[in-house]
Amino acid sequence: MTIQPIDTTNIAKGIGPNVSPEAFTNDKRKVFLFGSPSYTNIGDQAIAYSIEKFIQSRFPYYEYIEIMDYATDEGIEFVKDIIQEDDIVMFTGGGNLGSLYLDIEEDRRKVFAAFKDYKSISMPQSVFFEDNEHGEQEKKKTQEAYHQNKNLVIAARESQTLDVVRNTFDSEVMYTPDMVMSLDIVPREQEREGVMFFLRADKEKVMEEDFVSELMKWTKKFGSVDRTDTVLDENIVPNIDYADREKHFIEMLDLISSKKLIITDRLHAMVFSIITKTPCLVFGNSYGKAKHSYRDWLDSINFVEYTDSKDVELLEQMVEKLMKAEPNEVDLRKDFIPLVDFFRS
Repeated sequence: MTIQPIDTTNIAKGIGPNVSPEAFTNDKRKVFLFGSPSYTNIGDQAIAYSIEKFIQSRFPYYEYIEIMDYATDEGIEFVKDIIQEDDIVMFTGGGNLGSLYLDIEEDRRKVFAAFKDYKSISMPQSVFFEDNEHGEQEKKKTQEAYHQNKNLVIAARESQTLDVVRNTFDSEVMYTPDMVMSLDIVPREQEREGVMFFLRADKEKVMEEDFVSELMKWTKKFGSVDRTDTVLDENIVPNIDYADREKHFIEMLDLISSKKLIITDRLHAMVFSIITKTPCLVFGNSYGKAKHSYRDWLDSINFVEYTDSKDVELLEQMVEKLMKAEPNEVDLRKDFIPLVDFFRS
C-alpha cells in the first residue's frame, strides 16, 4: 500500500513534534506514540523521554512519531491516513491506566479501538480501578474498548499490576520495569547539601501532614530541608511541550543530585534518586505502585529503601544506613528483553 500525498502545511499542532513533515510519508516502518504528555508531571515526561530513547537507540530503522495528548483526536484521524499494515501503535506508559485519570484513560480507549487492526501496545503501566461502582463502570468501558483490539499487548510495570491485567483483560500481557529504568544516562556531578522531600498533593496521597512535619524536623540535622514535588507548579510552568521535555527532566535530575537525601512517596523521585545515586527513603501511595516497583525490581539497591513504618527512631536508623552506603547498581537490561522482542518481531 502506497501512502497518498498529504498536505504537510496543515498538520495540527502536536502531531509529530519530534519529526520533519517528510517523516510521515517516507518508506520507513513507523511507530506512533499516542498520549505524549503536555502536563507538568516530570515522571510522565521522563517516561516519554525514555520511550523515545529506547526506540531510537535500539531500532533506528523505525520512524518514531509522537502524538501529544492534546492532539489525540486529530492524531487518530491523521494516522489513519498514513498507517501501513506493519506499523505499530503505542500509548505512553505511566500510572494512569484505570479510573483515577479518566481524561488519559478515555484517550487510550479511543486509540486502541481506532487501531484495532494494527499491532498495538500499552507501554509499561500501573493499573488501578477503584473498588466501587464508579471503578466498575469505568473498568467495563475500558474492557469494551481494549477487547476490540485483538492485537493489543498491555505491559505491566510491577507484579501487582501484572495480576490485575491478567484478571481484567483478554489481551496479551507483558512484564517489564518502568521505562525510565531503561535509560542509560550519566547525571551531572554536584556538591550535595541538605534534604529534599518530594511529596504528592493529589488523589494518591496517603502520608499525613503531622507525620511529614515530624520527619522534616529530625532531618534538619543533615542540613537545609525543603519540600517540593515531581509535578511542577502549573502557575509557574503551565505545560511542557515536546521541545521542553528534556530540559525539565534534566533540571529535575540536577535538583535531586544536589541533595544528600531524598524522602518521597513518588515512584519517579525514587527512580531519579537511583539514576543520580542519591540516598532515598520511599513511602507508599494509595495503591502501592512505588512499593511494588521497589520490591519487584529495585530491592538490591543499597542506598534506597521502601518502608511503611512510622517509627521515627527506626526511620532514623534506615536513613543513617542509606547515607553510609557506597552506592551500588542494578542491571535491568534483561528485564526489558520482552519489550525488545516485541519491536523486533
